[in-house]
Amino acid sequence: MQLNNLEAISHLLLRPGMRFQDAAQWWRPKNQQAPNNLRPHPHEGVDIYQLQNMDGAIIPVWPNMLIPAILTGDLVYFHRDFLGETLYIRHPDRRQGQAVLHTIYGHVCPAITLRTGPCRVKKGQLVATISNTPEAVSVPAHLHISCVWIAEDQAVAELTWKKMGAGSTVVFIDPLPFLL
Repeated sequence: MQLNNLEAISHLLLRPGMRFQDAAQWWRPKNQQAPNNLRPHPHEGVDIYQLQNMDGAIIPVWPNMLIPAILTGDLVYFHRDFLGETLYIRHPDRRQGQAVLHTIYGHVCPAITLRTGPCRVKKGQLVATISNTPEAVSVPAHLHISCVWIAEDQAVAELTWKKMGAGSTVVFIDPLPFLL
């Protein structure tokens, strides 16, 4: 978190609904008192909304907060999501059978553009900022991070959140070990 001068962060604060495979939503739909809605399918990643520093202070993430790459890899694709854009970084040195690890950053504004092909990024390099939340959406600004195994022969440009959640060839895994 050196990009945001947050070197003294002790840990992420993850409420129920923010972790990998959680069934509940953590945000409140507009005009409701409590977040009692269930997700249509288990959560595919981790939502980062608040951090805690070494002194115990809670620090919310903010729109335009700088997002570093978790691992070195190649930025290969991005598409719109309901809060901004989702970008995919392929990690060709991390394989499982015929699948390649990809880290996915959701609800962001890419800081890098794709021109003629993949763009190499290094661990810690700025790849995006957190999107501003549209006025009509009840979900607060946050960073969604997923880690997935994507089959080598799967065209990443064909993927969307809906397609990935509908039994495609991708396999979601818990991103927390990569974040810690």
